[in-house]
Amino acid sequence: MMRLFAALEPSDEFRQALDKLQKRLKDAGVGGRYLDLNNLHMTLAFIGAWAEDVTEYLPAVEKPFRIRLSHLGVFPEAAVLWAGTEPCRALDDLAKRVRFSLANAQIPFDRKKFFPHITLIRKPSVPGRVVLSDIPIPPAEMTVRDVCLYRSDRAGDGMAYTLIGRSSEGFSEPSGG
Repeated sequence: MMRLFAALEPSDEFRQALDKLQKRLKDAGVGGRYLDLNNLHMTLAFIGAWAEDVTEYLPAVEKPFRIRLSHLGVFPEAAVLWAGTEPCRALDDLAKRVRFSLANAQIPFDRKKFFPHITLIRKPSVPGRVVLSDIPIPPAEMTVRDVCLYRSDRAGDGMAYTLIGRSSEGFSEPSGG
């Protein structure tokens, strides 16, 4: 069994901006377990334990679109600090298409509502003097061209994510529609 998820891979420019953002958080005194830059991603659907590669079921991006880094936030219940993007209908639609395709293929996934974010820190410790909205967000945009399938494995003090495949390597439309 593999532990799988469908996600967007940040472009080099986006990853550099996320690196700057992590450095700004560290400089502000924010503690926690910072994710390695190579592990940063935006999950579209978490599949979990599954025995086979499901890349073929990931829908192709019909028309490339851009997303823009915009803000920071915290999920207290999950103990993560994340970077968010500006609202983007094309991104929301892509997440729906990914989930629809997985459901049609009878591949189970976490049904939590899609909320576009990239986890930067696990178990964050934000000093009382730090206001996240005061931390400048480096300007960054990226073009979304494909959906990636990742495998997650326990490694050292965290997880390691391995790219298994991309929707652009599969077929253009999910079966049945």
